[in-house]
Amino acid sequence: MTLTVELTPEEEARLAAAARSQGIGVEECVRKLLAKHLPPAKPGQATLDLLARWLDEDATDDPEEIRKAEEEWEEFKRNINETRAAAGARIVFP
Repeated sequence: MTLTVELTPEEEARLAAAARSQGIGVEECVRKLLAKHLPPAKPGQATLDLLARWLDEDATDDPEEIRKAEEEWEEFKRNINETRAAAGARIVFP
């Protein structure tokens, strides 16, 4: 995201001095200051965001793709149940 912020000459000088003292550019200094002072991300939010992106990428309204995905899901459940039954474990998908 690109953001334009109007700084007073004093703020600009302070920012430039802070960047110089850390040996980094002004842009990186601003990023570090923002990251330090923003509220923390919710635990697991990055994972949730990634999963949501994957769901969006895989979304379809094609009946053939939906049918195939449902068949694959049913096969997966059968295989899990068979493996667990053979091991004497409880069935996960009754």
